[in-house]
Amino acid sequence: MADKYTKKVSEKSPDPVPSADAWKETQVEKEHQPAKQKSTVTYAQLESQKASLEAQKSDCEARIVEIDAEMAKVKAAVEA
Repeated sequence: MADKYTKKVSEKSPDPVPSADAWKETQVEKEHQPAKQKSTVTYAQLESQKASLEAQKSDCEARIVEIDAEMAKVKAAVEA
C-alpha cells in the first residue's frame, strides 16, 4: 500500500492576503507503510531538503573533479 498524505487542519488564522507560495507552508500528515507511522511535513521543508541535497551534490561533483585531476598527477608521477 502506498504512503498516504492528508492535509492537516490549521489552528492559526489564515493570512489576510496570502502570498502565491503560501500553500507551500501547509502541513500535511504522511502515513508511512508498512507500519503505520505518521510525521508532519511541509512542501517548503521538502523543497529545502532538496536544495540542500542539490548543493551537496554540486560540492561532491566538484570534489570528484579535483580527485580525478589529482589521480592523473599521481599516475603521471608513477609512470615517469
